Amino acid sequence: MRVLVVSTWFPSAEAPGETPFVVRHVRAIARDHDVRVVHLRLLRPGPVVREQWEGLPVVRLPFAPSRPATLLRAYRELWRALRGADVLHSMAFSTALVLAPFTGRRPWVHTEHWAGVTAPERINGLWVRLAALRHVLRLPDLLTGVSETMCASLRRFTRPERVVLWGNVVDHDPEVVPPPRGPVLELVAVGRLTATKDPLLALEAVDWIRRRGRDVHLVWCGGGPLALEVERRAAELGLGDAVELTGDVPPAEVRRRLAAADVFLLPSRIETFCVAAAEALAAGRPAVMGDRGGQTEFIDERSGRLVGERTGEAFGRAVLACLEPGGTAAPEELAAGIRGRYGAEAVAAEVDRLYRDLVAAQRSLTRGPSSH
Repeated sequence: MRVLVVSTWFPSAEAPGETPFVVRHVRAIARDHDVRVVHLRLLRPGPVVREQWEGLPVVRLPFAPSRPATLLRAYRELWRALRGADVLHSMAFSTALVLAPFTGRRPWVHTEHWAGVTAPERINGLWVRLAALRHVLRLPDLLTGVSETMCASLRRFTRPERVVLWGNVVDHDPEVVPPPRGPVLELVAVGRLTATKDPLLALEAVDWIRRRGRDVHLVWCGGGPLALEVERRAAELGLGDAVELTGDVPPAEVRRRLAAADVFLLPSRIETFCVAAAEALAAGRPAVMGDRGGQTEFIDERSGRLVGERTGEAFGRAVLACLEPGGTAAPEELAAGIRGRYGAEAVAAEVDRLYRDLVAAQRSLTRGPSSH
């Protein structure tokens, strides 16, 4: 089938590490279908750009309401692209708002990643007041959520049968290497340095572990607005070389850092899915996280720890518990479970089935009941 993917979230030369899970979903679609991508550059003016991104054809369209000409041009380009498509597949909530005028033009699948759909209060006060806009999600023919937590939220805005689970794609290296288990306890976190990810709590956990006589080192992969605050707090705790902030790094470097760690630690307040935690398991590393969000669907006592108490001691104890004999499953067992569930082939097969069922159902409705 010819699939038009439209998303306001997509990496670019300016932000190559942005929303990598969207690209992985598109690559999964492209395994069995002819895919074209339209990246709506929300609130950004500029020229239309046509390029290849990781082998995918991408058209980048500026979409700035302050410049009405960009809206007219974007809608014109979208209409042309849609005429050559069998399926429209949008990703990220803001995209659904933009595509509302195209309702009914093609079978429409929408995949939601944004935590603001599940918990508006976690975003800001303005979004809490505007959260009724989520009812736009009644327009697509099929909604997919990357976790059961997300799917439960989506069912509030459309008929339950229109909502299905379609998990994120988890990238991984072919081999599972043994964890270092050296004199220094190696921890790794992957995510934006934001209040939701709570890197300051991760520092408290590192400090608690160190005060228990363990040498410990935390690598945090990802930049963000709290970078300076994290550096200041690390200095106040005297952590010095015990904490390393890498900033944004490419996926291959993330996988290298995961392989070099003993435990994945990310004390997020809430997650939609947490691809990074799934990738840690795929690398054979146990994951320690908070107990709210999509990660609760694949982290248990055999694969890590979910921590409800938001203290450095609670997270520190959870990390050490993973290292006890029998504290978690063996690395190969951790990797096999998550790879079988969220590997690229499994995710690609599922979306192919969803497309075929949706298109067949739409054609049946168009033909109407058979006459005899």
